Amino acid sequence: MGDSLDSVNPSVVGTMKAIAPAIAGSAIFTDRFTILSAIDLKLVGLASGAVAGCVVDVALFPLDTVKTRLQSGVTHSGPIFKGMYRGLWPALLASAPAAATFFGAYDVTKRIAGQNLELPEPVTHLIAAAAGDICGSAVRTPFEKLKQRLQAGMERTTLGALRSLIAREGVRGLFRGYSSLVVRELPFDLIEFPLYEYLKKRWAKEQGAALSANQSALCGSIAGGIAAAVTTPLDVVKTRMLIDTSDQSVNRNVLYYLRSVAEKEGARGVFAGVLPRTIWISLGGFIFFGGYEYTKAYLLHSQLLTK
Repeated sequence: MGDSLDSVNPSVVGTMKAIAPAIAGSAIFTDRFTILSAIDLKLVGLASGAVAGCVVDVALFPLDTVKTRLQSGVTHSGPIFKGMYRGLWPALLASAPAAATFFGAYDVTKRIAGQNLELPEPVTHLIAAAAGDICGSAVRTPFEKLKQRLQAGMERTTLGALRSLIAREGVRGLFRGYSSLVVRELPFDLIEFPLYEYLKKRWAKEQGAALSANQSALCGSIAGGIAAAVTTPLDVVKTRMLIDTSDQSVNRNVLYYLRSVAEKEGARGVFAGVLPRTIWISLGGFIFFGGYEYTKAYLLHSQLLTK
């Protein structure tokens, strides 16, 4: 992937990581946009990614809620489809700071690795994405914790969930479970990005021509969906770790939750929520791709009219 990825930074964070390579391939500005400054193009990319990300969050949030409830192990007194948008605000509030942190680390790491290490471009991207995950997850953890407790029906309001969490676990409790996010994201990247590259090269070879943006998006969605399914056990662990309110949660790590779920619930528990998670990651890519391109075109047109 080239430097065009820099113009679509928010797209990788959260569920959109799977489609980022496809977006990067399409973010090529033609000569008619050369009158716009690099800053203009950067802002257009950031704004387009932010709008598209919010569209995906709102449109597919019910799938995320169903997934969380299936994974939580919490018994629900009412229908599983009740309160589908509970927890949406923490998800939306996390988007911008998590994106900025992810891509700050991503950009620095990519530049350093590119200048000092002779590695294939996909490997450099993978290393940079890992650095972004490690830093971005620190920002996302408190929001993810509040979101999932609301989704699981453990709290009714965002403010109430925040007060309850701090009262019970202190400020440090906001970040407890950070390791579970990192442990989930790194294997996802390790599966998704190489698979994306393989699918793209195989398809291009079969048709004897470079892939279109939509074809690249499809490869990204397929690769992301497969990675999502395979890493579901780690997503289950993350959910259990973030919603655990017991006094013993301080001393429990990722391996404890994985072993506990496997022993008590078997394969069904380990892969709980695999279907909504896979659909969410795969479908989200296409919705984001369309929203990003539409918003980008609109903003670029508006910018040109003012020049």
